[in-house]
Amino acid sequence: MSQDAFDAETYLEATAAAMDIIIAPDWKPAVLDNLIRSRQIAQAVLNFPLPDTVEPASVFKP
Repeated sequence: MSQDAFDAETYLEATAAAMDIIIAPDWKPAVLDNLIRSRQIAQAVLNFPLPDTVEPASVFKP
């Protein structure tokens, strides 16, 4: 999916309906901004090239 293909408002409405939550109209612009920024951050991580020799991390134990 390209950056342009992401429709944050449609995604917000679909996920809010699936989770049966109501987003207050006053909050909607902030939630949409957060979704857009979160996707940009995730895209940067997903686009980071990794060599085929990289092994998965071991189990984290605090």
